Amino acid sequence: MRNVSVVIPNWNGCKLLPEFLPSVLAAINNYRDQYGAEVELLIVDDASTDGSQAWLASNYGQHPLLRIIELQQNLGFVRAVNKGFAEARHPIILLLNNDVRVEPDAIAPLVSHFDRHQVFAVCSKAYRLGTDFLDGAGKLGLFERGFWRVFLNYDILPTRLPKDHQPFYSFFGSGAYTAYDASKLSMLGGFCELLAPIYWEDVEICYRAWKRGWTVEYEPDSVVYHLSSATMGNDRKRKIRMITERNRLLMTWINLHDRIWLSAHLVWLVFKLLGATVSLNRVYWQSFWQAVTQIRGVRQARRKEIKSSVHSDREVAAIFTNLAGSEWVSVMRNVKDYPQYLELKRKMESNST
Repeated sequence: MRNVSVVIPNWNGCKLLPEFLPSVLAAINNYRDQYGAEVELLIVDDASTDGSQAWLASNYGQHPLLRIIELQQNLGFVRAVNKGFAEARHPIILLLNNDVRVEPDAIAPLVSHFDRHQVFAVCSKAYRLGTDFLDGAGKLGLFERGFWRVFLNYDILPTRLPKDHQPFYSFFGSGAYTAYDASKLSMLGGFCELLAPIYWEDVEICYRAWKRGWTVEYEPDSVVYHLSSATMGNDRKRKIRMITERNRLLMTWINLHDRIWLSAHLVWLVFKLLGATVSLNRVYWQSFWQAVTQIRGVRQARRKEIKSSVHSDREVAAIFTNLAGSEWVSVMRNVKDYPQYLELKRKMESNST
């Protein structure tokens, strides 16, 4: 088994670290003991103001596997993670949020995928902490109405799984619980900093990887538990919605190269802007204008990706159209579909025994 660097960005997570960090260290020790591999843990503290740095120094300052990278100013998730990527020493980098609890045997199933040279990233199966609902599984990508729809989960129906099945491809791996090939990550330059501070960076980098001929895969035997988002005020919700929509546009403008699909995107974008005008949706217009201000960086990144791509947008889309049609795949379009999947899975397992 290969050596692994685990990277956890932290900002004001002093209340989270005591709950979640022990599970990460237990998984690291289990992997080291079982396979004799080297593992390091890097916590990138993004200029926390809640005592996180002091708590880490007091409780783990002398830990032989842990390095604490203290940033002097708050850079946001994307740039903080890139600092961790740059400092990582091992060929596989496992990126985790500071609110993720890791099963003891979660690392090895991820690492096993990297025996195939084309693999760029592998994501875990994640449940919402304290529930039996999925936080994330395999992701399907669907291009419709001028935009990529990327948050469709799927999971595996094992009793229908053929012996010679294809890998469990995923359109992207969540930045909260995904392992990456460090050399390929370096070739891509890490997360795109045009998308700073956060949101859609994990989708964007994985789409770049797909178009360069690499793969992103889902590993259901690697299980983690993710704390669901706390209740947010309206102002924070508006800001998140604005950044999310802006970054969705940036991801599209950089990486959508099919001329017909790009034309469709521009037409639908006009409709969305007109709809935002009629509904007095200032947030979407703010998202659009903030994306426009990044147009010089977008053009530079776009030219680079056009030169580097070996797969077209349609070829990537076809991978997930075929995957969604597999009889061993159960697609969950919303939260309500998940109990139906569980019931179907129970029935199939009962009938097979």
